[in-house]
Amino acid sequence: MSSKFSNKKLAVVFAVLLVLVLIFVLTDGRDERSFRTELVDIDTASVDEILIYPKTTNYEEVKLFKEDDSWKVLLADGKTVSTPKSKIDNLLSSLIGIKPNRLAARGSEKWKEFEVEDSSGTRVKVLEGGDETLDIILGRFAFQQPRTMNTYVRLYNDTDVYEVEGFLSATFNQNADNFRDNTVIKGDHENWTNLVYEYPGDSSFALTKLNDKWFLNDEPTDSAETVKTLRSIERLTNTNFVGDDLAAALSNPAFKLTIQSDGTDDIVVNGFIADSVLVVNSSLNPESYFDATKNNFSEKVFPGQKKFFKKEN
Repeated sequence: MSSKFSNKKLAVVFAVLLVLVLIFVLTDGRDERSFRTELVDIDTASVDEILIYPKTTNYEEVKLFKEDDSWKVLLADGKTVSTPKSKIDNLLSSLIGIKPNRLAARGSEKWKEFEVEDSSGTRVKVLEGGDETLDIILGRFAFQQPRTMNTYVRLYNDTDVYEVEGFLSATFNQNADNFRDNTVIKGDHENWTNLVYEYPGDSSFALTKLNDKWFLNDEPTDSAETVKTLRSIERLTNTNFVGDDLAAALSNPAFKLTIQSDGTDDIVVNGFIADSVLVVNSSLNPESYFDATKNNFSEKVFPGQKKFFKKEN
């Protein structure tokens, strides 16, 4: 009798345990704060606005938005300027690449340590047709072996912290200028046929390509030095933007470079002197003006004639 009763009790206990196991399996063991396998679910083709609150700007909003088929960035002075699509593609690619490697913490106790608070991380919002489809905070990075950079992230409306691959702060913790078009010269030096350098006084000269050889004012140049100099400017950018107050004071250019190619429009770079600063503006990026006095930039755009000849020992 006792044995039968014990067996009956064991059967009941087993049945209860079985039910609990089934419930656990069918619900994946989830509670209200389950481990997420996906953090980002956006349609990149439908994204028309990205709002970033970077640490570097003391969390002042950086607004990127789509206007017709072009992307713009709103500057601090209220002006809007173009953003290259490649930069937007890079942002979206980084976002959809966010995949949880592991759950790093649950609850708010670790937020400060992982820098995923409002006051420590970089917050990113994504909108599609006016609807917010992502709100995430990108925290501090962690260096993992072998040579892997990971980032701690938290969905804004969730308490869980996840570790994901990538050094995301390098992409998103930027001010508005970092998302502007910084192009000065973009081309292929092998297609260039004539470069005209117009300088003050009698120092102007022309670099002309004839039968695959370069000549400076009819004098043959050093081939290696010339190619080296031209290669250094065929993908030339500048991040030292000049404000509208200084740009508005510009008048006639003191320096000018005109690059001519077969079958393509000329590239014209003008150099202006304003308040002892050399400011350059390119026909490829007319809405932007750059300070050319920094990092020897002026010497790249407006070199002297010696740059195209063999250096004397």
